[in-house]
Amino acid sequence: MKKILGIFRGFPGLGRVVSGVSLLETLRDEYGYCIDIISYLQGNRYLELKGYENLHEVGSMDYCSIGLLPTNVMGAHIHEKMRSFLPDIVIIDGEPLIIQALRISYPKLKIVVLLNPSDVDNEQNDQEAMRYFNAMYSLSNLAIVHGLRGVSNIGGYKKLISINTILRREVLDAYTNCTNNIFCILGGGTVNVGSSFSESTIQIAKLCIGASKYLNEYKIHIVCSSKNIYDALNKLKHKENIILHDRILDTQEYYSKAGLIITRSGRNTLSELAYLGIPALSFLSGCQYRRLEQKQNMEALATYNIKPVSLDIKPNKFAELIKETASINYQREVFIPGNHQAIQEILNL
Repeated sequence: MKKILGIFRGFPGLGRVVSGVSLLETLRDEYGYCIDIISYLQGNRYLELKGYENLHEVGSMDYCSIGLLPTNVMGAHIHEKMRSFLPDIVIIDGEPLIIQALRISYPKLKIVVLLNPSDVDNEQNDQEAMRYFNAMYSLSNLAIVHGLRGVSNIGGYKKLISINTILRREVLDAYTNCTNNIFCILGGGTVNVGSSFSESTIQIAKLCIGASKYLNEYKIHIVCSSKNIYDALNKLKHKENIILHDRILDTQEYYSKAGLIITRSGRNTLSELAYLGIPALSFLSGCQYRRLEQKQNMEALATYNIKPVSLDIKPNKFAELIKETASINYQREVFIPGNHQAIQEILNL
């Protein structure tokens, strides 16, 4: 039986975890592979939600802004896992230093990297940093770049493919049912981020709270996937039609009940909403780097059911936009996910 190990960066959000887990579970359930997964922080909270146990957690000295350090306790845990599990393939997302460490120790190992288009091509980021990242990612045997815009092989990669976003399996299987429930999904990216991102996250939630007095016919669920955001919002006064959630919800728990989704313009969420056809309002927010990527996502997608919205909007105007957007009829599967193509490329290694 072939074995695949996944190593996925667990912060600041879940974007580096959900797609890789989807691929691994498909390879396990449909192709008979034996799988194991390593993540941490928010990533482990997602794995716990899916029923995974005995997860290893990081200490404060185990990671930096670009992911895990290969020479501390978590790095030693990864090498021990390599020796005990003996994977045929390792799939890595968001861990450039671990790619390099594994290539040094296991020069013949088959390594697949999952990348965001902005990991490869981003004019707004420091170009010396981009050269460094691409040099690390190109140590892989296969780079799968998935998202809402295509990129080309800039040179140095053994093989690079650019495909549509890989979606979570629970999204592919989700059913939708238009109701009077509005879900504001604040995302997992609220841990280990700058103050501007946390502040904009709270600002989105405050807009929902402000708009709620004009939306008596709706229940507005604000999903906080980190405690710091929940604690900040729980101190605010809000109407009875506002429901705060202090944890990451199962996808079916909100997609199956949502008449409207309010979110940021991240690659994964936008792709999921485009696939499911759920009406949505999407904010551009956070630091300059994140805003640019979100803007590129919205421009590349340009789908009928997702409308952009500014953080400067007034609560009464936001309520009007919510009502208008919630009236859009669902049209499922306009967006074709990249899951099948990614699986075939991995099988061909």
